[in-house]
Amino acid sequence: MRNAYTLAALVCILSTPVYGQNDGPFADYDAGRFQQAESGAEDALETDGQNPVLWALLAEARAKVGDHANAAQAFARASQFASDIDARSYYMRAQALQLVNAGQHAEARTIIAAALAEPSLTAVDTLDWAMVAIAAKDDAAAQQLLDDESVYQGFTRQTALDAAYSAKRRGLDKRAVRFFERGLVLDETETERLSDEEREAIRREVRELTRDWSFIGQVSYSTSGRSNTLGALPQDDQRAIQVGAEISRRIGGWRNGRPFSVFGRVYHSEFLDDDAFADDATQGWVGVRYKPFSALNLNVEGSRLIGLDRDGIDDWSVRAAISGGEGIEPEFGTSDWSYSQFYGDISYLFDNDVTYGIAEGRYGRAFALGNRSTILTPYGFVRAGLDTGRVEEGSLGAGGGLALRYWFDETDTTAWRGFIEFDIQARERIAGDRSAGGIIASITVGR
Repeated sequence: MRNAYTLAALVCILSTPVYGQNDGPFADYDAGRFQQAESGAEDALETDGQNPVLWALLAEARAKVGDHANAAQAFARASQFASDIDARSYYMRAQALQLVNAGQHAEARTIIAAALAEPSLTAVDTLDWAMVAIAAKDDAAAQQLLDDESVYQGFTRQTALDAAYSAKRRGLDKRAVRFFERGLVLDETETERLSDEEREAIRREVRELTRDWSFIGQVSYSTSGRSNTLGALPQDDQRAIQVGAEISRRIGGWRNGRPFSVFGRVYHSEFLDDDAFADDATQGWVGVRYKPFSALNLNVEGSRLIGLDRDGIDDWSVRAAISGGEGIEPEFGTSDWSYSQFYGDISYLFDNDVTYGIAEGRYGRAFALGNRSTILTPYGFVRAGLDTGRVEEGSLGAGGGLALRYWFDETDTTAWRGFIEFDIQARERIAGDRSAGGIIASITVGR
């Protein structure tokens, strides 16, 4: 899940006892009579209009009744008249937070910028300033403040996690990992611990942020030609074995869900029938890949195909692939759960003027075996294919499958990074080319 930790804990700024008086509007405020406290503070300010404490009282009373914009204005006046640097720092933070609560994030960022221009202000309660900056959607300011490592000693679990997500958005992967790991450690000291699902979501964040290299290899057998699950080679209508692997390297880190990678892949197809239409072929690719949207698993790539034997081809290709689903990784609190997954892939070869496409949707039930690292998933699926080099360009099939996946390589703060999966499908042709039917079995290793 995409984490939704909020900065609700920052309301503690508004509960700090700064008044030290026990009569009139102060007594009303302490007793929870906030409207009376607001009226009393306004009356008192008519005769003592430069009293920062009265302005702050008015601000907090307005905040309690939900009048955040006017509360921010009152905190601004309190800051204007305050002479003590600690009090000014507090009032400006509270002003910025009230602007956030009023939905005026740009105005809140203006206050933060003014404070940063006067370092003595942010030197007071620097971590609180960083949290207010995060609330104001000013991750740049927050991470500037968090350059001071001495403030990390003041982290709570919540502030560490908020700082981690902010660092992630700024593309500061190593810092984000440090803060996520700190948050998980601090969770051990909390009375109300994170749920298993919340901890796992954080561990998966750490996994993505630390993944610089990736590898995937597959061996597949098909009774209807190449399985075409990882490559972009023509599908021919006979029994075939395909062996392939890809290795990729991220350039510039996770980039808040928009990574850029370079890759190389090699696949060899072996046709088993004596009357095979095509000869065996070994094909290579080198290329670049980019994920343009942080919230959508869409990858676009450009590559050079390199024939590694006489039946391989040399060509240029563009490709787009999208995937998603639920229940793909182990879930907590249950031994079985719903599983759904979709995958779409389309590529075009320029010199050969051929387009290949695949779309597959699965739905089934996943069952955890043993310590949850082994998952058995029976599923049904629908699969469509496109190959403009065929007489019948399109194909449509459906059927059932069974996948057995073993997850490995995890730590206390990092989710499983690798898997081995055996998958078998029985497909029945519905329409189009006969390659829509048959049996496909594969073994895949990913890390």
